[in-house]
Amino acid sequence: MTASGDKSQPDAVRLLVDLVNDHLDPGYAAAAERRGPDPEQRWYDNVAVIIGCALVGFVLIVAYITTHRGAPEAAKVHDRLVDRVRSAQDTANDLSNRVNELQGRLDRAQAQVLSPTGDLAKSLDLARLQAGLTAVSGPGVVVTLREPSGPSSTPTTGRGGTTGIGSTNILTDRDVRSVVNELWHDGAEAISVNDVRLTPTSAIRFAGEAVLVDFQPITSPYHVAAIGDADLLATNFAQSAVASRYQTLTGVEGIGFSFADESNLSLPASQQVRVRYATVPTQRKQGHR
Repeated sequence: MTASGDKSQPDAVRLLVDLVNDHLDPGYAAAAERRGPDPEQRWYDNVAVIIGCALVGFVLIVAYITTHRGAPEAAKVHDRLVDRVRSAQDTANDLSNRVNELQGRLDRAQAQVLSPTGDLAKSLDLARLQAGLTAVSGPGVVVTLREPSGPSSTPTTGRGGTTGIGSTNILTDRDVRSVVNELWHDGAEAISVNDVRLTPTSAIRFAGEAVLVDFQPITSPYHVAAIGDADLLATNFAQSAVASRYQTLTGVEGIGFSFADESNLSLPASQQVRVRYATVPTQRKQGHR
């Protein structure tokens, strides 16, 4: 055993020395010798590189010129659209002021013709009140629905609200309608949503990502104000299924929901709406079915 150990000791030491001094495996050197020297670079390799770089540069230049050439035209289109929107808003404001002026003249003319204590004047006042054409004030209840707090989205113009309409809204037109219908059922005499007075012909719809009340966009928070017997409205609404549902959603979805009675609410008058009636055609022409 001792003699055998003496013969193997120099081989082990030599192997360790080779590993320390020569890191490259001999097989790599043998493979390099078999492969021979590196091939010389061909003359057209540099030409190909130059042509490739020129093509890339040409594409980048064309893209830059195209982008910056179309930028002024896009800016002009944007400016024209902004001008058209502002012009339409100014026209709508002028027409609204004109309607208010004519309505005031009509009211004064009616007051001069009709006796304030006459039956006809009282019937006219009642009809205007029921149609929502008269501003009203009195006790009532205010119900508030609010989107859950979270990352702010791009603001959207809406009447009476502060939170932008986003693509992940929880509250929609159905929620506003359910609260409004419940308040009518509980005995409300007049209702407005974010200062938009409701009438017998009012519509609450969802267009795109905005809630529309009589074609006027509103945003969260939604304030539904109802005039009537405040105690009766608050009691009936608190016991309704609508209030129970939104109280549950407050804990589950994080929406804001509250209602409280108010001693003095003021609701604006609605804009007068032209009522259109269907007519029966007199007689169909011969040859048409």
